[in-house]
Amino acid sequence: MRMAPGGDCGLAPLDAILRTDELWRRPNRAPDYENENRALARLTQALGEAPQSILQTLADTMLDALNADSAGMSLLTDDGDAFYWAAIAGGWSPHLGGGTPRDFGPCGDVLDHDAPLLFSRWEKRYPYLAEAVPLAEEGLLVPFRVDGKAVGTIWVIAHSEYRRFDAEDLRQLESMGRFASAAYRTVKLLDAREAGRAALESLARARESEHRFHQLLQALPAAVYTTDADGRIDFYNEAAVEFAGRRPESGKLWCVTWRLLNPDGSPLPHEACPMAVALKEGRPVRGAEAIAERPDGTRRWFMPYPTPLRDPSGRLTGAINMLVDITGRKEAEQRQKLLLDELNHRVKNTLASVQSVVIQAAKSARNVEEFRHAVEGRILAMSRAHDQLSRRSWADAELQELLEACIAPYLSKANVVLDGSHTIVAPRVGLMLSMAIHELATNAAKYGALSTPSGRVELGWSVEQTKDRRTLHLRWLERDGPQITPPTRQGFGTRLLERGIQVELHGRTSIRYPMAGVECDIEIPLTPEE
Repeated sequence: MRMAPGGDCGLAPLDAILRTDELWRRPNRAPDYENENRALARLTQALGEAPQSILQTLADTMLDALNADSAGMSLLTDDGDAFYWAAIAGGWSPHLGGGTPRDFGPCGDVLDHDAPLLFSRWEKRYPYLAEAVPLAEEGLLVPFRVDGKAVGTIWVIAHSEYRRFDAEDLRQLESMGRFASAAYRTVKLLDAREAGRAALESLARARESEHRFHQLLQALPAAVYTTDADGRIDFYNEAAVEFAGRRPESGKLWCVTWRLLNPDGSPLPHEACPMAVALKEGRPVRGAEAIAERPDGTRRWFMPYPTPLRDPSGRLTGAINMLVDITGRKEAEQRQKLLLDELNHRVKNTLASVQSVVIQAAKSARNVEEFRHAVEGRILAMSRAHDQLSRRSWADAELQELLEACIAPYLSKANVVLDGSHTIVAPRVGLMLSMAIHELATNAAKYGALSTPSGRVELGWSVEQTKDRRTLHLRWLERDGPQITPPTRQGFGTRLLERGIQVELHGRTSIRYPMAGVECDIEIPLTPEE
């Protein structure tokens, strides 16, 4: 399928089929490092076991890892006039060996732009691609280079409108593109080595080939090292040095790491590590996890992929191991567990708070309508506080943002003034303060300064630092409203302000009722982390 174009007359312009900018506007996914690591491990194993088929393995891996309908690799011909499809997987497999012109096709556009491109229905511009069925609804192409020179592309295709590629697909495809470069060079090198052996070339040529092979392993982004048949380390790349936090001594047995631990934290002797098992039992080891401790005491979680190496007669000659760093994934799992534990705790506390609100409102309400308003307002106040806290994943809360959410209905009238420094409080403090300020604002709107246009409320706060403690001071002052008199009975709002602050936060509340307006002072001790 190497048809030359007949001119651009009547064909869609390139911009009409490019959708690259949409990648960043589509829903954002978190990086799937586990999926990427599995793909790289599969490719590394294939590179050690069947290097001659690495390009097809790359296409198969891209197809599976990115959930594509077709995937493949395009390489420039020796004369540079066209691309040929060197490996294909999926729906386009029957087109293996086909290709496109260099000067009029998607692959050529990618090399001309020197950047990844996302195409949609490219047969509208390149009619000859209408023969490549099933038709491509979308095609995501990434250039790959050898020794800094672009020599082709790798690509994935969606044949249905239900599959849409996004920025995470591009990130993983570019990662596999970097591997494609090393793999392609490896295949070329191995071809050269086989040709050299067939021609009985000199030992110097063989040593040079080995040196180049090691250079290829140096280019890989993952930690890789090799051993001889006895387990003595005879090569490691710089990524392994960075991972291990040290430069291993050549000839040491089994591992590049300083100290190993099992996932439960117990010591893992080097002679029992996955690399030792692979060599002693003559089989690849998969699915293991371990912890590497560096000389400086830091630790990294990893998955090893040790694979025995054999000569053409089947004799064991050594092994290759790739260490995939999964520390980020493990930390994410731990954060998720902590978040779920915190969520369970918050749900229980919230249900208890709602129950208390309903019970207290039922005790003090004179009729059903008063009960409904009391419960509804307080639950809405809790909801606003929860909204602010959830935006920060319940890690902390910015006090001014929290207070503004509590009195949002009154801010538009410009009769509420907030004055305080940037202050971060823990979720438990933020939730109780939200309830307290809601009670003060509701009371002021019914009977106090917020019930008249001339009324004013000043809400200020500060943090006092003493030798052994930090204390949050918050003051509510009402002015220019109707004259007030002290209440004749203590309602739920007053009990919340006084007893809630004391019981929940070990704080103190002082409420006064001068004729000029309600005054309320709240003091809350803050823990060191707050």
